[in-house]
Parts: sequence; structure tokens; C-alpha cells
Amino acid sequence: MRTRPLTICLGIASLLLLPAPFPAFSTAAQDGKPLVLQEMTWFDVAEYLKTNDMVIIPIGSTEQHGPHLPLGTDYYEATGACKLISARTGVIVAPVVMAGYSIYHSGFPGTLSLRPETLEQVLFETAEVLMRYGFRRFMFFNYHGGNSASQTAVIHRINQTTEAVAVPIGIGASFPIEEVRFPGDEADMHGGVSETSMMLFLYPELVKMERAEKPRMTWPPKLREIMALAKEHPELGALFGLYQGVPEETGKGGSSREISSNGVWSESDPRDGRAELGEKIIMAWVDAAVRFIDAWKRVKR
Repeated sequence: MRTRPLTICLGIASLLLLPAPFPAFSTAAQDGKPLVLQEMTWFDVAEYLKTNDMVIIPIGSTEQHGPHLPLGTDYYEATGACKLISARTGVIVAPVVMAGYSIYHSGFPGTLSLRPETLEQVLFETAEVLMRYGFRRFMFFNYHGGNSASQTAVIHRINQTTEAVAVPIGIGASFPIEEVRFPGDEADMHGGVSETSMMLFLYPELVKMERAEKPRMTWPPKLREIMALAKEHPELGALFGLYQGVPEETGKGGSSREISSNGVWSESDPRDGRAELGEKIIMAWVDAAVRFIDAWKRVKR
């Protein structure tokens, strides 16, 4: 009969030694690692929302970036920067789509493209679902110019039709971001020295430098005329983007295949790309976003 109390005590002791069913949640701010939604469990997200209602949504693209950079360059740049931001702020990163508006790059195989209104709707519906769980502060980190219209539209919808608020922290951010330049980068727009450097910093294993080469650029006649006049009338610079980065069907001669021999848009040589330069470019965006987030955290939920 005396063995029963001993058995009960041993049973209780063994239960105390068992691991907890839900280990303590560890935030990025504690361990220096990014929080990525797809890598978390529902329990992790529930614990996170007890203290934080912020989320960062990267927006990139799947489009040609020359013969040496992966099609997902813009996606990797946006998501890579967001992970670095998350590691320093503890804010969840929620990648949603890997494609953006890129139809003007479709002269090179592999490019994917969504209509601007489709991309907007996907981002908005994603935000709506996240709001159900308690997310209220949305940050969009766009790193593809073709997505700017969609980003502007979805941010407007969130701010005007929901109780949540949304802001851009990549392209279109309202806070200052240090400009990192290198000699001759005025016409380094796509797949050139800057983006090659960024990818060498973030994902060097995806860069095929042995294929990198300087492109032969052929600017549309109307754009050349505007560029010449802009030397005397710099205000005409506002017209530059209307004749490049447009679908071939417009007849403006500004699609990727029409202006570049290999898809790179640059007067520089991408073989001059360096990881050190890429780190400076990326960290300028990251540092600016971190300062903004740290300040926004001071605003009560």
C-alpha cells in the first residue's frame, strides 16, 4: 500500500521533466535571425501578435536580368533586404508573390508578368487575411520599378478602406535613404554593376559572372531626341521613363529586347560588380528602414 504515494511522486516528477508542448517563442530581436512567415508555425505567429502587429511584404519580380543574373533577381533583392531588416527589428517578413509587372522584359525567355491590377488584388487580399489575425501595420518593400503603380494602389486601398495602415519602405519610401553611387552609374538601370553587386552580396551562388558582358544599348529615336534636348532643358528628364521599359506593342521602341543586346540596361560593364559595393547599396536601404521601424514602434498600438 505504501508504494502508491511513491508511484504518484515519480509520475509527477517524470511529467515535470518532459519538454513543454510549446517551446518559448524566440524573436529575431533576441537571436539575430529573421522571422519569415512561411518558416513559422501558427503558434509562433499567435505569440508574435501578442506584442507586435507589424509585417513587411517584399515585392519583386521574375524577369530577365541579363545572361549572368537569375530571373528572380528583384525578388531576391527585396526579400534579402527584408530578412536583414527583420533580423534587426524582429518584424515578420511575409513574401507573397514572386512575379510582378514585367511584360516589357518578355522578349527574353523566362520572364513572368502579372497585370498591375492583378498584383494589386493579390497583395490586398493577402493583407485582408493578415488583418483577421491582428496585423495592423503593413510595410511594402518594393524593389522593381514596374510594380510602383500596384504598390501605390494597394497602399491607398488599405489606408482608405480598412482599419490598418500601410507604407512603402523600399521604392517610394518617404524617409531619406542614403544614395550609394559609383563612377559612371548614371545609366546603370537594370542588371548592371549595381544589381550584380547586390546579388554578389546577397546570393553569390546564383550569379554566373563568367557570362557577364557589357550590353550594346540602342535607345529609341524619340528618347535620344529628348536626351539631347534635356541638356539644355533638364525638366525634360521627366519624359525619359515614358519611352523605355514599355511593351513592344506600344511601338515606342523601348522594350528590353529592342534597347539591349543581352537584357542588361547599362552603359557600364556588369563585370565591374563587387560584393562590397552591393553590401553598401543594400545596407543603405536596410539602415533607413530599421530607423523608420524603430521610430514607428514608439507609436502605441
